[in-house]
Amino acid sequence: MNEMTQFQLFFIENEMILRLSSFVILFFILMGLQQLRPRRLSEQASWYRQVNNILLLVINIIAVRILVPLALFDVAIYASENNIGLLNFVEMPFLINVASTLIIFDLLIYIQHVITHKINFLWRIHRVHHIDREIDVTTGIRFHPFEIVLSVFYKMSAVILIGPAAFAIILYEILLNAAALFTHSNILINPKLDKYLRVFIVTPDMHRIHHSATKNETDSNYGNILSSWDKLFKTYRLLPKAGYDDMVIGLNEFRVPASGQLLQILKTPFISR
Repeated sequence: MNEMTQFQLFFIENEMILRLSSFVILFFILMGLQQLRPRRLSEQASWYRQVNNILLLVINIIAVRILVPLALFDVAIYASENNIGLLNFVEMPFLINVASTLIIFDLLIYIQHVITHKINFLWRIHRVHHIDREIDVTTGIRFHPFEIVLSVFYKMSAVILIGPAAFAIILYEILLNAAALFTHSNILINPKLDKYLRVFIVTPDMHRIHHSATKNETDSNYGNILSSWDKLFKTYRLLPKAGYDDMVIGLNEFRVPASGQLLQILKTPFISR
């Protein structure tokens, strides 16, 4: 067994601790930076909504454990062992395989995100993420359990179709989680640095526009890790019309404080607004 294979094996065997530790470390780093360099000042009791968002994450973890029998890397291993998926039919260097997986899956998650805004019953579930009246690192974990479970099955189907290496899909999940935390963080980044970062990746200012209460701004900047998909598919918006300081975050039909309560959040898909 060569060094690369040993590394892959270590990565797979320690998948849970690697994902959890990277998530927790980045979460607390970004929470701290938000306090030191906030992009926008809080207009409400942030601690209350942050606690609700964290509790929602706990519910989602439990829901996935109960309703999803396999992890994504289990499906990837099965696909590899049974020669299932496009990448399993193509001979290529391992690093090219990993890079291809990261790019393809980022595109697929971009497509998934667009679809959740375009199909009504999916939007009713996804809008849980958008009714947050502020945007910070905890918004990156604010999703309805229905959306999380549906997303897992979507990604499982993609794994069967694409056939990525188990290592690559674990790495993408770590990067996707990191991007969700980073792009939702309320951190002030130097505009010049933000401009250069946007050439390659989604930045907090770029994604913040997606959480605008203005409809045509909500329907823009869907990207997760790479900024290229929005530019390629003409969904990119450079700046919010009202400016970053004055733009309204959230959805106009969910502006009452009760919309941020945990039970109300869970009932949102069933509310006809």
